[in-house]
Amino acid sequence: MRLNFLSKENKKKEVEEVVKLVNSKKVKPKKIEKKQKKPIKQNVKNRRVELSRRIKSGIPGLDELMGGGFLPHSVVLVTGKTGSSKTIVSAQFLYKGIIDHGENGVYITTEQRADDIADDMLTSFGWDFHKLMDEKKLSIIEIDPGNVRQLPYLVKQKIEEINAKRVVIDSTSMFSLFFDDVFETRRKLFSVYKILKDMDIVTLFTAEILEESKGLSRFGVIEFMVDGIISLQFIGIAAKFKRALMVRKMRRTDHSNKIYPFEITNKGIIVRKI
Repeated sequence: MRLNFLSKENKKKEVEEVVKLVNSKKVKPKKIEKKQKKPIKQNVKNRRVELSRRIKSGIPGLDELMGGGFLPHSVVLVTGKTGSSKTIVSAQFLYKGIIDHGENGVYITTEQRADDIADDMLTSFGWDFHKLMDEKKLSIIEIDPGNVRQLPYLVKQKIEEINAKRVVIDSTSMFSLFFDDVFETRRKLFSVYKILKDMDIVTLFTAEILEESKGLSRFGVIEFMVDGIISLQFIGIAAKFKRALMVRKMRRTDHSNKIYPFEITNKGIIVRKI
């Protein structure tokens, strides 16, 4: 076996040649253009404008109790006992959004058939949900044990399909019948909440309170997730019960904390001044 040894001079020459070869093939790095960042002041200004924008509820007398309406991207809980008008509040929110503001809506029902809801609203208030559904301005989804696990997907699909800006889930209380335990119920509600919260929409959840309960929902968790709570009540006055509501919570809003009477007219709900 023969080994070749290079002299110091030869080694030096070889190194110089290698360096020359490498330098000749070097590519000058491209200058990376830095993206111009928006001034911090401009970002703050844009955020303030967004937070000052309000989405109208469609219920006369309610918006002025909560700073002009709902915040964009907000999820609000409408809670009350049986017969406290939760469904009417929700339907009016969707109907007025479509008719007065051109904002399409999705109604998710866990209790009634879509046709029954549409018939009730047409008979009671003249709100033609059938026509709005035909025009693809309103979509009503019936949730049952067979499709409840696909709810997050169904909600997102329908919102994108008709470009909805308003969503109602009526009622979250029925979720307990669809799942084996409270933990699974809460997890599913939270997954739906996250999807809705990240979209450019306003959502109303409804929750029924048991007659003997002092809470705001059956699961004791929704009220902590949501941005706002509107509590519908029956107030006893002179041996009669009057309907009333209170804005219990509304984030980033200087809202009223008083109880206001409301009436159900042939045009929907009207909140009265006190």
